[in-house]
Amino acid sequence: MNRADALPYVGHCVDDTLNHTEGCRSHDIPDNARLVGWQCGFEPMFVAVWSYLDIRLEDEEAIDIAIDLLDEIGWFNGEPPREPDHVI
Repeated sequence: MNRADALPYVGHCVDDTLNHTEGCRSHDIPDNARLVGWQCGFEPMFVAVWSYLDIRLEDEEAIDIAIDLLDEIGWFNGEPPREPDHVI
């Protein structure tokens, strides 16, 4: 999966200051955002993660931020958070 394919499946956006937006639009996502995704049945769900300092985050930083956000909002339904299926 490439970035263009993933953008329609972004369900949450968050920067490294934990400023969270649910259901952000693809034109609101900066070019330096990492897309961290989990496969949910037939469709993926991505979290767009970026730095407010306009630097590119490393994969592990983006994954940690995405997992923390989804865990905080209860997306994992009490299950232990699992590693993402995609990082773009």
